[in-house]
Amino acid sequence: MDPISAALLVSLVSGVGGAAGTQAWAALGSLVRQPFRGADQPPSVEPVPAVRELEDLEESPQDMGRAQALAEVLQRRAALDSGFARSLTSWLDEARAVSVGSGDVHNTVSGGSQGNVLQVRDLNGSVTFGAPAAPDAGSRGRTD
Repeated sequence: MDPISAALLVSLVSGVGGAAGTQAWAALGSLVRQPFRGADQPPSVEPVPAVRELEDLEESPQDMGRAQALAEVLQRRAALDSGFARSLTSWLDEARAVSVGSGDVHNTVSGGSQGNVLQVRDLNGSVTFGAPAAPDAGSRGRTD
């Protein structure tokens, strides 16, 4: 099974992909909450692996550490439950398509002075250009 990217999980829980991304995240939640079945065992009554990590990431959707913890427990659960592994692989293929689309970025900047320009594909968080202007030291205390 392919590794699950923490960045993919963060993008989906954060709403990237609009309605399709929201549906992909909900589908992962449904998949994770299915009863855990170890190799040739009936469903477990123990807490289902990955539910806590999924809920933790939902509480802090930009937390890459929580996303990585979820990715790791999903991988471990898939290694122990072949049915879950098949379903997770299918979900992962669909989620990648929602989150990253085709992966192409086409930006064009032309003409004279454009001011600030930012070219990105995926962005989570804020962008700031420059720093606030420092007060003019020479004008302090003037009474012109």
